[in-house]
Amino acid sequence: MPEEMSEESRADELTDWSDRLERAIIGTRFDSRRVRVMATCDSTQDHARNLGRGSVVTTGRQVAGRGRLGRSWIDDQGAGVAVSLALPALAPDLACIATAVGTLDAVRTSLSGGDAAVAAAGRRLGLKFPNDLVDRETGRKVAGILVEVVDGVAVVGIGLNVGRRDWPTGLHAIGLEEMVGSPVARIPTRIQILEHLLPAIDRSWGASPSDLDRRFAAEHVPTGGMVDVEEDVVGGPARRIRGTLRSIDPRRTLEVDGRDGVVVITAARARILSWGSIASDPDHSSS
Repeated sequence: MPEEMSEESRADELTDWSDRLERAIIGTRFDSRRVRVMATCDSTQDHARNLGRGSVVTTGRQVAGRGRLGRSWIDDQGAGVAVSLALPALAPDLACIATAVGTLDAVRTSLSGGDAAVAAAGRRLGLKFPNDLVDRETGRKVAGILVEVVDGVAVVGIGLNVGRRDWPTGLHAIGLEEMVGSPVARIPTRIQILEHLLPAIDRSWGASPSDLDRRFAAEHVPTGGMVDVEEDVVGGPARRIRGTLRSIDPRRTLEVDGRDGVVVITAARARILSWGSIASDPDHSSS
């Protein structure tokens, strides 16, 4: 397992983050007076909510982050990007799609300036409904997104795996460094990724809903393959549908061609439990 960064080393790494982030958000919806960089914290979400609209909160190490449906994010051991942004509220499903598209654009742009192996890793990135960035080749999760809308503010949390680490058993995840594979290739630093991420999220927040839906659907990796979908049913038990995912309209419907024909599933009540050759695993599904 890679040696964990000491608190002193982490503090040294973060020295210029605030200044760089303040420069990166010039001309965006974010407020330079509400940029916070912490060496360690439990959850960036809580700090961003308390600071209010326009805030940017990131940390060298997040030890108790949280995901969708009350799930916990694992301690990132200082090997990832953990950031929360407080933005004007959108509908939760649109906010999630906007964040996913913006994050994908930012990470790809960050990787595009590297050598051939680094740039190729960027092209392998794709999306999985409703809120994950995944590696197209392995299906492993690269980033997760959490959107919490309260009192007219959307607090958006993004957790991105960057460095190498040992993953807990059963967690189907991968970091950018692992995707690149080459021991000599240099991937972007965490602050370089953040410098791309903040303006990219700002741009996606201002994009039209139809453009965001189109982009998400075009980048959706499971489309065209086998999926196992769970749909919540009002007043009854959830139902499971297995078949080929024919299409996705991420804020409206998923169309699955199952054993008994095409089933149209309401997106707001659905989640993809497994896809391709990946075994069903709640830790791998949306977080």
